[in-house]
Order: sequence, then structure tokens, then C-alpha cells
Amino acid sequence: MDTARWQDLRQLFDAVCDEPPARWERRLRALSDDPALIAEALELLHAQTACFDRALQPLRELIASRPEAELLVGERLGAWRLVERLGSGGMGTVFVAERADGLFRQRVAIKLLRGAPGSGATAERLAAERQILAELQHPDIARLYDGGTTPAGSPYLVMEYVEGRPLDEYCEQAGPSLRQRLEMFLRICRAVQAAHQRLVVHCDLKPGNVLVRPGGDPVLLDFGIARLLDAEAPGEASAFCTPAYASPELLAGKSVSVVSDVFSLGILLTELLACRRSGRGAADIGALVPVPSALARAACPWPGRLPGDLDAIAARACALDPYQRYPSVEALAADIERHMQRRPVLARAPTLRYRTGRWLHRHWRESAAAATVVLATGVFVWQLGMAQARAEREAEVASQVADFLIDAFSVDTGVAQGLKGPGEISAREVLDRGVARVGASLAHVPDMQARLRLVLARAYLGLGVPGQAEGLLRQAVDDYLRADVARPLDAAEVLSELSALMANQMRGAEALEAAQRSLALRQAGGDSQAALADAYNVLGLALLRNADLAAAREALERSLAISRRLFGEGTMPTSSALHNLGLLHREMGDNIASEVHYRQALQIRRRHGLRSDAVQSSLQGLAVTLGAQGRHGESVELLRENLALAGALYGIDSDKVAKARLRLGIALQDRGDYREAHQHLQRALATSEQVGGADGLDHAHILNAYAGLLAARGDAAGAERAYRRVLAIRRRHLPAADRALLRTAEELALVLARQQRVAEADGAFQGALPRWRRIYRTGGAGPLELAAAQLRHAEWLLRRGGLDAAEASLKAPLDGQPPMQLRARALKAELAQARGDWSGAAGHWEALIERGVALHGVDSVVVAKWRVPYAQALVGEGRWREAQEQLRLATPSLRREMVVEAPVLRQVGALGATLTATRGGAGG
Repeated sequence: MDTARWQDLRQLFDAVCDEPPARWERRLRALSDDPALIAEALELLHAQTACFDRALQPLRELIASRPEAELLVGERLGAWRLVERLGSGGMGTVFVAERADGLFRQRVAIKLLRGAPGSGATAERLAAERQILAELQHPDIARLYDGGTTPAGSPYLVMEYVEGRPLDEYCEQAGPSLRQRLEMFLRICRAVQAAHQRLVVHCDLKPGNVLVRPGGDPVLLDFGIARLLDAEAPGEASAFCTPAYASPELLAGKSVSVVSDVFSLGILLTELLACRRSGRGAADIGALVPVPSALARAACPWPGRLPGDLDAIAARACALDPYQRYPSVEALAADIERHMQRRPVLARAPTLRYRTGRWLHRHWRESAAAATVVLATGVFVWQLGMAQARAEREAEVASQVADFLIDAFSVDTGVAQGLKGPGEISAREVLDRGVARVGASLAHVPDMQARLRLVLARAYLGLGVPGQAEGLLRQAVDDYLRADVARPLDAAEVLSELSALMANQMRGAEALEAAQRSLALRQAGGDSQAALADAYNVLGLALLRNADLAAAREALERSLAISRRLFGEGTMPTSSALHNLGLLHREMGDNIASEVHYRQALQIRRRHGLRSDAVQSSLQGLAVTLGAQGRHGESVELLRENLALAGALYGIDSDKVAKARLRLGIALQDRGDYREAHQHLQRALATSEQVGGADGLDHAHILNAYAGLLAARGDAAGAERAYRRVLAIRRRHLPAADRALLRTAEELALVLARQQRVAEADGAFQGALPRWRRIYRTGGAGPLELAAAQLRHAEWLLRRGGLDAAEASLKAPLDGQPPMQLRARALKAELAQARGDWSGAAGHWEALIERGVALHGVDSVVVAKWRVPYAQALVGEGRWREAQEQLRLATPSLRREMVVEAPVLRQVGALGATLTATRGGAGG
């Protein structure tokens, strides 16, 4: 189970764990549409309940027959006043409290346990446990100050209040180094060991029970529910465990000891080293815990340092058999310290080679000095010879490349006449000719062949011909990785360019694979920090296209940090990461942050060259972000500038010019200039077909936008044909779960549903929202595309008559997205109209038109299309004159921008006739 799914599972578990078991399944189905996730949550709840039932038997007498009277913020409890409610769990509720008796100022946390003590013996037992826990005095353990019972008889504990962040959240945000993580883990171990010396086992060690103060100091919480070793019967110590971190014996309800906490610490150590959650659950009781190096992703900063000692230490701590683990937390900490001191660790076999290696690590200065004395002369001579050989080889390759290119551009007049006309030949034809010669004449010099293929690929990219560029880049990677060439760092550079090309074509999975290969090669080859900054930047873009937004942000921010450290602010390497962060924030729905990043990138790039592909790229990104904010006028003007710059840079027959026209066409459509948008999208389609063919993904991308414009203009038949063509292309190139494929299927389904062909539309939307949520791994309306999917889903429910379900779907917030908010408001108006609520519908339409006029202008066709259903609602209320005025305002724009057969124009005609007949029947 991956981290995101485990987080989803934990959220479901936490939401219903306090409910009676009879309500679990109903509550889970109200919170999630994923049957598999619901089944896992039920399994976890039943497993947890089994543990609770065994552990809570001695405490049954504490639970009063009546329900607990919940205390409220502001009430007083002994010397304390409750000032804030932090949360509630299986044992009770936690409050922040302050001294209320005026003796001195102090802030504490109060845990209010559920129920009331039923006998004096039980009360004495709790008092004895509180006394032992109060004696746990350690700087890294939250102290227990006091305890007692509420007026209703419920016991409570007064504990130290710790201001800090959970361990996993702190590591994600602060990004401590590997050594800092190990030092922090050692402090956690010492705190747990201190408790073990008092014969107290924690039994629920997890990131949420380790808070890290702002200065990086860890503090352990919740020893208040730990079990005392000498006071419990076997099986009771399994109470309140978290399955992801609990030992197998704890989950099985068997007797526990200090090695149960060793297992939990081993899971914590594994996650700290791998920079991600293990994803374990109750069902994994017999499954081996993966070692850190196997768990770590490519974005982990230190994967090469995990195999060996650290893997071995974590594996021993996480052994399923308690007898194979470290016998104590102290022994685990000692092995961590040995590793940090470069001494042999007990978790590994003490072979001569291993112990010698550790000795050399500890005494590397002395060893290096001795080796230097012995080898200096030989190494110097060898390096001198190697450097001379490399220089001669590079000079030879450079000379051959230059000769090859000169020869390729020297075209025979007769040949040229056969190609273009008297003495003319295009750059594209020269490149095609060069590609043929590379494959035919340079097979015997693979390093030169690789270099030329890379040069030619970049030239194709500059001309806007990505299809040919991709094939050459793939061949260059294979050439550089050949055993007789062996230049992995050059291959990594080419893989980065290949990943960026595929990311720009929305091929997320392929782009991510290439980016991860590039990063791995650069890390293994010890490439420069500048190269690593580029690798993380490309990886971030690929993760973004693969919908892993959190990991994308981490990679891009790491790239930006490295670039700023190496090159400083305002440099071209930093602008690349800033540009991609602008794209990321727009995808996340944060258009304000997106605009800030794009403007920073554009400012830097314009300072380094007013007419460049980098400027053109950021100019286009900024314009799209402004459009997403509803600032359509600014967006269109920037995109006109962008189109002119793209034409000057690449020529009119370029896919980049086609994409610039695409963006301008979409912006014009959003503004309501349908006819001009139609012209630009048709020209973009023609260019795309000429450059890359009619069956490529780039062509499908433009055709998809064209289909959307046809639908907006009321040409349902044309939109249906275009969407079906897009689906056919994308199904040939993309996996079934790809976002672009799912989105197109839903857009086609809406076109069908609007024609009352609901049965044909249902297939695209069955289980659609759970698919989108699995893609983005989020529980709310965060990413822009997820919000758009929610609106499509709501419209489908409305068209098929599921009015209550549509209303529920429209309750999701869409803050920060003006176009999304307008569409949601329009659907709410249609929903009210479908229910016959003319007054409610008119109110929605009126507010929508007012906002639309502010964004688009009074004559915009976008506003005009809202005026027609508004007029219908006004007729429903008997407001005939106002309805007629709305039709009068709408008609010119609709006739100018919509197709003749558009349904909205038929509605205008029918409604006008109704109004005329009504007014005539009423005597004019």
C-alpha cells in the first residue's frame, strides 16, 4: 500500500472509529466512493476493536451506564480552565488548558478519559499508574503533572503541552539531512529507553506521538496509555496500537515487552531514512518490512547511503520474530551510534572485508596520505596520458561533427531543384537528409553518432517537430549507454531532454520513467550539483504530469534551492524551476502563487534575452494563469504577443506556433469571441497535421479543444465527431487510466447527455470521481482538474435527473477559480429550474449575469447564453416584461457567435413566441 492510499485509509478510520460498529459501514459509504478502500477500513476497524476489547476489559467498570457529559471550552476543571479542544480519540478528549486559580501562569494539555470509575480498587490502580508515569522525568518525554476526576466522575490526566509538529510533517517541511535524522532518532531512542527503565512500554510509537519543537527537539507523547510491564496480564498491552507501527505480537494480542517498542522504532527509522511512509496495515502482520533503500523513491536525497549498515539496522529492528530483534532500545541506539562513528555494526556479519572497510572509513586521512605517497607518481602519469587521449578524442569528434554538418548543408543544385525549386532547400529537408546519413555512415563511431543524433534532435525541437526529435533522443541514449561508449552522464542529459519533451505532450508515465532514469544515472555517476538541479527540475515536471503534485513540488523546490545556492537569484537555471512551479501551482488551483512564479521567471528570462524560446514559454504560461483567474482581456493580449513571438522564433510551420494558436483560441473562447477562436483553432489543426500528422497526441490535444469550442457554439454533432476522433487517437497512444483519456470521455458524454442521450453517457461517469481522486490522492477540491471533474460529474447527475445527488455534488468549495465558480453557479441555477423553483433559479441567474458582465462585458456571448434560461425563470415568475428584455439583450450576441442550428437559438425563438402570445392574449 502506497503512502497516499494509507493516508486515505487513516482518514476514514479516524472519522468513524468513535462510532458504534453498527454505523461503521454506512458512515464509510457516505465518506468514500471506493469499495476497496471501504473494505480495508472495515478490516482495520474490526482488527482494532479486537485489540480494544481485550485491553479494555479491566476498564469496563470505569464506563458509567449513562453517556459522558462532555466538557466544553471555557469550563473549569480543578485549577485549570479549558481554552481549546485539540481532538478526540478512542480513550477520550484532549484540551489545551491554563491555570485558572491565579497562582501562576501555565499552559497544559488535559486528556479527559471516557466514563467514570466504578470501584475504589480501579481508582487506586489509576492513581498508582499516574504516580509511576509522573516519575518519568526526561527532557524528551512530555511530563504528567496532575490527575483527578471530573464532577461527573470521569478520570483525567494533566500533561505538559508541547508546541511542535508531528515527526513526519516536520521532516517533510524542514527537510533535515540524513545525519540530523539519525541524531533526532537517537534522542527518541534515549527517551524510550528511559521509560523502559521505569518498566513502562509505550505500545503506540508513531510519528503523531513524536512532536518536534521549532528548534528540532523531539518530544514523546502519550505514555499515559502505555501499559506497565509488571501490572498487566498477557494480552492487555495491545490496546490503542496503530497497525502501521505495531509489532506482530502486539497486533496478535500476545504478551509484549520492550522489543515491541523496538519494532515500532524500526518502522520509524525506516520511514525517516526512506523519506516516505511504509504503508503497513493490520493485514500486513506477517509481511516483512521493506528495508529503507527498497522503500525510498528516486526523490530521496541519499539512496546510495542506505544499502549496507542502515538497511541492516532497520531490518534487524523490524524483524517479525521478537528474538531476532535488538534486545533493547539501548542496543538499537548503540548500533546507530556505531554507524555514525564508522564502526562495524552488530546488525551485519563481521567479515574481514567489512571490518577493514569500516577501519578505512574511520582512518581515511591517514590511509589517504599513505596511499598518496605510494601512488602519486603513477597516478599523475596515468592521468596525464588519459587527459591527452580524451582531449585528442574530443577534438577528433568535434572535427568530424563539423565536417559532417558542413557536408549535410552542402546540397547539390540538382538535388535542391528536385526538392524545392531552383537552388532552394528547407532546414527540415536538410535535417532529414542528415538523419539518414548518420544512421548509414557513422555506425563505426558510436560516440560521434550519439553526439550528432543529439544535435539533430535539438534542431528538430527548435523547428517544432517533436516526433522526429523523440526518435533521435532515444537512439542517442542507447548510443551513450553502449558498453564501448560508456558515457552514462551524457545519457542522463539526453534522458532529461526526452522526459521534458514527453511531459509537454502530457505523457506523464513515460516522462516520469525517463526523468527517474536520468536522476539515477547522475547520482550514481557523481554528477555536478548543477546537473542535479536540472535533473530535479525535469523530475518535478514529470511528476506534475503524472498527477503526483506533492512529490512534484518537493522536486521543483529542491531544484530551485540548488540553483539559487550555485548561481544566485535572477539566473536562467533558477528561472526554469520558477516557471515549472508556476505550472504546478496553477494545476493545484493556486493561481495567485502561479502568477507570482511565472512573473519572476519571465522577468529573469526577458533580462537575458527579449526574443527567446524561454521568454515565449513563460509568457504563454503567465497568460494562461491570468485566464484561469478570469482576467480574460489581459490573457488574450499576452497570448497575441506570444503568438507573434512564436512565429518569429520558429516559423509558421511549427508545432509551437500551433500550440500558441491553441492557447489563444482557448482564451478567446473563454472571453466569448467564438468566431475568432474558431479561426485560430482551425489553423492550429492544419499546422499540427502538417508537422506531426493527424494521428499524433499533439494533434489530438488541439482537436480536443476544437471539440469543446464546437460544443460551446451549439454544434453538438460536430463536437461529437471531434471528441470521438480524439478518443480514438488517445486510446492508441495512452493507457486506459490516463487523465486526458478520462477527461475526453466525460466531455463527450456531456455532449450526449445534453441531447437527452443519457444512457450513452452513463458509462463514462460510473465510478468516475473515485478514479480522479485516486489519480490525485486528495480528499478535497484542490487540483484544478479534480475540481473540473467534480463539475462534470454534477452536470451528468443533473442531466440524468439525479437532482439530490447533483445538489450534494455542487456543495464542494471552488475557491480561487472564477471560471469554475461561474459554472458551478450556473449548474445550481439549472438545478433550481429543474425543480420548478423559479424564484431560486432567477436569483442564481441574476447573480451569475452580474458577475459575468464584470468579467466578460455586457455583450459577451457567455453572458448571453445565461440570459435565456434567466428569461425562462422570469416567465415562470410571471415577470414577462423583464424576460423579454433579457431576450432582447441576448439575441445579437447569440446570432453573432453561435451556429445557426444551436439549441439556444431555438430556445430564444420558442420563448419569444410564448411571450408574444401571452402578451397578445392579455390584450398587449
